[in-house]
Amino acid sequence: MKKLDELIDKAKHLKEKGLTTGEIADELNVSRETALWLLTKAKTERPPSDVFIEMKNISSLPFRLRNMAKILSSMVSAIDTPEVAVGVATSGIPIATMVAEELDCELAVYYPKKLKWNGEESHVRGTFSENFASVANKKCIIVDDIITTGTTILEVSESIRKRGGTVIASAVLVDKRSQEDIEGTPVLSVLKVFRL
Repeated sequence: MKKLDELIDKAKHLKEKGLTTGEIADELNVSRETALWLLTKAKTERPPSDVFIEMKNISSLPFRLRNMAKILSSMVSAIDTPEVAVGVATSGIPIATMVAEELDCELAVYYPKKLKWNGEESHVRGTFSENFASVANKKCIIVDDIITTGTTILEVSESIRKRGGTVIASAVLVDKRSQEDIEGTPVLSVLKVFRL
């Protein structure tokens, strides 16, 4: 329970710093529902079914992150050659940058609607950054650190397809869903979490 208490304290600290519930979920590598529970219902109700993944040992040292990007790049190149690596903000951007470099392709950045989510659904939309490559009519790989529910990958896939792009696969370090695909988009992951 000590780790759970630490997560509750961390979630509350991030909220005090002004992060939205969606940003807190991204920062803690948990689902939005788990982040909301950590902020509002902790210790009074049973937590949502989720798995906490501590990424600091990988993400805090660039050479470790680069080695993970090399593994993902090898997995991607075994299927196809993308023209664009799409990094999902925030945690997917460093990995996507290194994957794009390894695969010698362009880099796009996508800001998912979950980063704007603050506990209730609204008309919030995700968006591509205008400062990076376009995905229009290009073969793309979606890159993120962790898949928790698959909602973000599905959102990015739909946004790419609306612009005429093709999604080859999603490439992540950890897949909490342990599925082969997300509605037809193959999932490539270094690690898969299986719940027994």
